Amino acid sequence: MNQSINTLFALSLIIIISACSSVQITEEAVSDQSVAGVSITSKSTATQAVLANAVVYFDYDQSNLTAKSIQALKGVSDLMKRNQKITISIEGHADERGTREYNLALGQRRAESVASYLIANGVSRNRLITKSYGEERPLSLGSNDTAWSKNRRVEIK
Repeated sequence: MNQSINTLFALSLIIIISACSSVQITEEAVSDQSVAGVSITSKSTATQAVLANAVVYFDYDQSNLTAKSIQALKGVSDLMKRNQKITISIEGHADERGTREYNLALGQRRAESVASYLIANGVSRNRLITKSYGEERPLSLGSNDTAWSKNRRVEIK
């Protein structure tokens, strides 16, 4: 039994480290055999690690997903399909340019875009909560391209 606990701990640690190093989890990076004995409970440490790093960035005034965004969302989709108990919050954000109302609507379109991808990949809509903060919660302060690009995002929690 002690051997099983050590093995489970080691596998959990590997998953956490992998999740923290990159959101872009691919089938090649985490094979089904390497996680066969690990059961992730709702909002476990491993789950929180994957979701904490799940941020999707957008181009200016856009809500469509890029190839890089889709790659990042594959890990979230796979995680949610493995554990049917997980419910996530998809929070849309915008940079400071535009009116408050426009940015709230843009943030919502971005959140819905991420939700649509997850639904298309087998995640039930009732497990997704979408909301928009518009420009109200900037990740980076400043009025320049670098700050704006960091603020045009969706965070998954």
